[in-house]
Amino acid sequence: MSSDRAARALPLLVTLLASGAGATAALVLAASAGAAGSIIEVADCAARNLPPSAHGVAKLVTRSGDGAEHALEVDYWSRTDEPGTRRIVIAERAAPDDTTSAYLFSDGDAIGEVWAFTRADGKARRIQATGDDARLFGSSMSLEDFARFARVVFPGQVRRLDDAEIGGRKVYVIETRPAPDAGSEYARIVTSIDREWCMILRRESFDASFAKGERARKIYTVEPKDVRVDGKFANPKRARQDDAKDGSSTQMQVLELELPAKVEEAFFTPDALSRASH
Repeated sequence: MSSDRAARALPLLVTLLASGAGATAALVLAASAGAAGSIIEVADCAARNLPPSAHGVAKLVTRSGDGAEHALEVDYWSRTDEPGTRRIVIAERAAPDDTTSAYLFSDGDAIGEVWAFTRADGKARRIQATGDDARLFGSSMSLEDFARFARVVFPGQVRRLDDAEIGGRKVYVIETRPAPDAGSEYARIVTSIDREWCMILRRESFDASFAKGERARKIYTVEPKDVRVDGKFANPKRARQDDAKDGSSTQMQVLELELPAKVEEAFFTPDALSRASH
């Protein structure tokens, strides 16, 4: 997207794309024409790190506040459509027949559209993306958190803050305030994006019901030493998210990654989720 084209759009919508947990993460930015220049700089950077498709294998280890551990391996596939929207399929390996074994995340209302597939049901169903029961494969990771670093479009107001450094690396800093009707559990999200790699190194999510919204409830981090560069695309080999409210944490490790991947468009539909489940 050119700066001239973006400047003509009111409100300006720019998709910020950056890799997270081996997939692609994004924020939708809304800004006035006067602020377009600074936001376009970040968006142009992030667009350079957006593969047309990807397939990976990852290990997720979640720990609840009482120390209980839940580990699983997943396959995930991503596809980028014009104008930068994305669809993600994630499937748990060797999932029991009576539990959710695959999800499809795609753009839609609020934080997006989510479909789930259970082998015992034999068909996919659209599910609620937020709420206490909206957890990825029954882990401590919420569907919204996964969507925010693995998918794309989120309505809300965004502004660029002062640039900063993380681990000696310069980063852009973006603040997002989700739209009131988006259904988000967060009042504010601060995202730090590496200026060279154009991927997220840190994301702080503020919940108005936690510490009066003054302290980040969840913090997602990627250490610079854990970044893998494949050609022109940078992806984290490891990432971690901590929840200060309930003491839980999620660690993600990418075991395999193919960029771009050979995956057909028809794979990213609710009816095809049975193919991803195995």
